[in-house]
Formats: sequence, structure tokens, C-alpha cells
Amino acid sequence: MGFDNSSENYLKSSDHSVGSDLEYFTSYFKDKRFAKAIDVACAAGHFANVFPADEVFSTDLSFNMLQTAKKEMGFYMPALSKAEFLPYKSDTFDLVGCRIAMHHFRNPCMFMNEVFRVLKNGGLFVLIDSVVGKVEDADLNRLELIRDTSHHRSLQVEEIIGIAEAENFLLEDVKVFLKLHKFDEWARRLKPSDEQYEATCQAFLTLPDKIKKELRLIQNGDKIESYTDKKGFFCFKKP
Repeated sequence: MGFDNSSENYLKSSDHSVGSDLEYFTSYFKDKRFAKAIDVACAAGHFANVFPADEVFSTDLSFNMLQTAKKEMGFYMPALSKAEFLPYKSDTFDLVGCRIAMHHFRNPCMFMNEVFRVLKNGGLFVLIDSVVGKVEDADLNRLELIRDTSHHRSLQVEEIIGIAEAENFLLEDVKVFLKLHKFDEWARRLKPSDEQYEATCQAFLTLPDKIKKELRLIQNGDKIESYTDKKGFFCFKKP
């Protein structure tokens, strides 16, 4: 179980390969062109693949993810790197992107500080990540951790904006999308053992009714068909 062993699953993942957030990003920047862009924690490369940029760089902590992204998306010089320690000079990029990854980072503040450093003045930082409301915050983060021990925390919208503004970013745009997850695809993506998979199922089945309602949980008897969470789109500018 882990990202290195499941890079092909991430390549085929319906949660990563498509989405309203990707469509919104493409529309948001339809008349914009960047000279140099980077996708931090790129996974299989779906986000960077739609960057409107002349040069696209990518980083990830998983070697096999980078290999998959390079092979399938044709990325130039992928770099094995933690998001909090980017191996690039200051004032390098016009666009930094990070999609569905920051909830794994141990130090989001350090990550955003690094993004600010490598961005040129006037450059943009687009963050897309799972976000939670006050109702489901504790329960959904617990569920994510049961399914994937590398999960750290999905933040609330206000928390993300607060961290970014503390690093001197200016908020340009924010939007929240609902994202339906096919349960089995999501729960098995990291190739868990039968015991780990069953623990994830039971954690969902035993949720309080108000949390099941908030997550729009669809069940067929004891089988979970799907649930729905939220993805936040944030565009920040380095002044």
C-alpha cells in the first residue's frame, strides 16, 4: 500500500483525471499564457497536463508517480522532492499549481512559503484541494486517515486563505465544488489489504446519520456506492 505501488491507479483515477475543478481551471485561464509553470506533488500529472505554459515542470515525493507522469504526459525534468523543500531558485516560475495533495503535507505553512519563494513577482499560485466544513471536519479527516495513513488534514476554506495571506499572498479567486467519489475505486486506489479495506467500509457505515447526510452517502444495504466531498479552488497572487 502506498503511492509508489499505485501510480497506475492514480493515472486511471476518475477522481484525478477529470473534474469540475479542472474544467474551471481551464476556463479561468483560457486567455492566459505562462512562460514557466510547475505542478507540485503532481501525482500522475493530470493537472500539469492542462497548464497553459511554454515550459512545465513537476515534482512529487513518489518516484513511480514521476515516472508515470513523464511517460504518459511527456513532462520535462520531473524532480523527486518534498513540497516543503522545492529544488528551484527563487523567482523562477510564473505559475505554481498543486492539486488534491496539500492534505498530505505535514507543514502547509512551509509549503506555501516555498511557493511564494519560487514564484516571480506577479506570479500566480493555484491550489486545489479537499476542503471541509465545520460539520464534517473531524469525521471526514478521520475517515481519510483510516483509508490512507499518509493523510494529514483537509482544511477549512478560511484556514487555507489565512495561511496564504500570512505568507503575503493576495487572494484572487476562490470556489468550492462538490465531488462525488465512487467508493470502491476510491477505497481500493492505494491497494489496501482486505482488513484495511473493511476498516474503511465500517468507518463509513457507522457514521452518525447527520454526517452520512452531509457526505451524501449512497448505500445499497451494507455496500457503499459513493460519497461526496468538497474541493476548493484557490487562486493567489504574489504581489
